[in-house]
Amino acid sequence: MKIISKPYQLSLAFSLVLPLTIFAFLSSAYAFLVDTSQNQAFESRPQAAANSKRPVSFPAFKLASVNFITGGGNLVFSAPDFTDKSVETCKSLGFNKTSCASGVPGNTCPYNSSYFSQCCDERYKYSKSKCVYPNTISGDSCGGKYMCYCDRSLYKVTASSCKAPLVPASGSGNSCVEDGVIYYSSCVCPATYTQVCNGNNMEGTGQGCTIGGITKYISCQCKAGYNLTCANSTPENASDYCLKDGIKYYSRCKTCPNACKLNSCPAGVSCSKEECSGKYCANSCSTGYVDLENYWCNGALKCLLR
Repeated sequence: MKIISKPYQLSLAFSLVLPLTIFAFLSSAYAFLVDTSQNQAFESRPQAAANSKRPVSFPAFKLASVNFITGGGNLVFSAPDFTDKSVETCKSLGFNKTSCASGVPGNTCPYNSSYFSQCCDERYKYSKSKCVYPNTISGDSCGGKYMCYCDRSLYKVTASSCKAPLVPASGSGNSCVEDGVIYYSSCVCPATYTQVCNGNNMEGTGQGCTIGGITKYISCQCKAGYNLTCANSTPENASDYCLKDGIKYYSRCKTCPNACKLNSCPAGVSCSKEECSGKYCANSCSTGYVDLENYWCNGALKCLLR
């Protein structure tokens, strides 16, 4: 027969009794909770009454404390390591650029906007829906964007291209805006330039405006020196004149001697008319008349019928 020492017996007894005691305590607490949840009347009683009805005793034992010891005797909680995979993803899809020596980024990576696949001319910045008449959309694209420009075959000039007095053409369809610059279809004369001063001895006033070989002016005038109407005489050259507003203007008129004095030619007298003065001169008696001793009367020959 093997004799077991007393300390060992006590240790063995404690190891057997302790689990049973804990189990009995937990069972008692569970029964108390179940009874509480099922007995509504019990819930309404004061806590003291409930405690007096079901006394609970705790076994006399001690719980051992638990310590987690890590390397070096210190417990270290490190932040989880979350690696950004977007850069690798973008590069694997061909989005390898992060800057452009010239131009602007095109075709940006959907996983990381800092990466893109190509550098585009800065004019490629429009979507098709944003380019409307009279602008023209480019046939090619870069990074999904297009150029929106003015067709130079239709819109050839800018305001600075039109030298005074020419002005840019106005009206619908005559202008187009590209990157803030206005292009026009052509340069035209201002609306006030309507006169073509190509008449005989005529010239335009002020500066002329020439389009297609035709020069127009605001108004016309006769050349210097053509300002005589020769109303009391005759022009030296009847074909050398300037016609303005229906009136002929000459540069020179004949000098009138004013030799004739009669306003009309008397009866029986043969007269000549001085064109410059419009007066008549009595020259002789008409056929069938004889002069009366060649006397004059107020410059008129007195003629008597035979």
